[in-house]
Amino acid sequence: PVCRAAGGWFAEKQLKANMALLSQKLSQKPGAGEESVLREKLFAVNGEYQAFVKKLEKDYPDYFNLKFNRASPSIEQLQKLIRPNQAVVSYFIAEKGRRLYTFVLTQKTFHLYNSTLPENFEKLIKGFTNSLYYITPDVYRESAGKLGTLLLRGVPKVAEIIFIPSGRLGTVPFEALPCKKFKEDSNFETFPYLITRSAVSYEFSAGLLLQKSNHALASNQASIFLAAPVTFPEKDGLDDLPATQQEVQTISGLFASGAKVVLGKDANESLIKSGNLADYRYLHFATHGIVDEASPELSRIYLQSSESDDGNVFSGEIFNLKLNADLCVLSACQTGLGKYSKGEGVIGLSRALVYAGARSIMVSYWSVADTSTAELMLDFYQILLSQPVPNSRLALQQAKVNMLKKKKFASAYYWAPFVLIGAQ
Repeated sequence: PVCRAAGGWFAEKQLKANMALLSQKLSQKPGAGEESVLREKLFAVNGEYQAFVKKLEKDYPDYFNLKFNRASPSIEQLQKLIRPNQAVVSYFIAEKGRRLYTFVLTQKTFHLYNSTLPENFEKLIKGFTNSLYYITPDVYRESAGKLGTLLLRGVPKVAEIIFIPSGRLGTVPFEALPCKKFKEDSNFETFPYLITRSAVSYEFSAGLLLQKSNHALASNQASIFLAAPVTFPEKDGLDDLPATQQEVQTISGLFASGAKVVLGKDANESLIKSGNLADYRYLHFATHGIVDEASPELSRIYLQSSESDDGNVFSGEIFNLKLNADLCVLSACQTGLGKYSKGEGVIGLSRALVYAGARSIMVSYWSVADTSTAELMLDFYQILLSQPVPNSRLALQQAKVNMLKKKKFASAYYWAPFVLIGAQ
């Protein structure tokens, strides 16, 4: 039997492994007798897989829509969701033909751009992200300039942009791309980043964009749950995060009586699994996180251990949480990355949180110092709570622009890795 998403995930993995193994054996040109047996087995496993998918669609529609539903909404359906001064930009990479298709939608327009992928496309992406992480302006000028011209082709000058990446683009912080030509003597404090012009967020697919629009938002009550383990067991080999205690305590002060803070030993796995997190509109975890690119199911968030748990909240366990949050923030390390799988994009902790009930999430693409992270997070919540209608996309943009204005943390290394997924 299929048990919620975690069990479904592992069952699917096993079925796919069986199909791959049988196909591999068939490709080795076995004898007629063995070939007949292998084909019968492959036919049976294929039947099991189809039945498995149908059962998921019936019993667990949320997980089915997240993982298997490839139905694409119409242009008209999407345009009804798009607000004035907002755009949705979706990409499709045709690897064999070396083409990049860019679909640009606004409330009243739709354009398709067909571009040639440069031969060093993957190298440009790596160079761009490395230039941000290692703070190398020369590499940024070379890689970001070419990527910006390619990826931002046809993207309008609007206040808000929702990007739907394809393939390796799922690990690119588009807000750090240059939106216009820059001077040769410019640096990380003065580069013309897209974030200075538009607020940016991301989505896994156009179908999810439509699906989420039908979900009611959480209570208007400004309630938040904040967790910071601060220290970690020796077995995990992780650095302590002393600034996270001040981070969550300061943020909690913005929410008055609507905040619940757990620190140290109290920030444990058992509490997270208790079911109480569904009561909060915002969730904030100031801790370490890691994505296992080889085995996405081993990706985890690190908390304190308890008598019944080891403190590692694996993505399979996150699937089984029950959340009802407008926003879940993972103020942690590398929580936005994951294994790249053709047809599925980047699989990390993000998908698990979406399934668990988080309408939007904030994750990071690389490890960042906890002091600068604390400053960014505090500014983000201050801006968010001051808005007449909370808009996390605009709040994060302003918080990042504020960091740009401060020389101490102006480098994109400090602000570019934090991205919003699913913000409406």
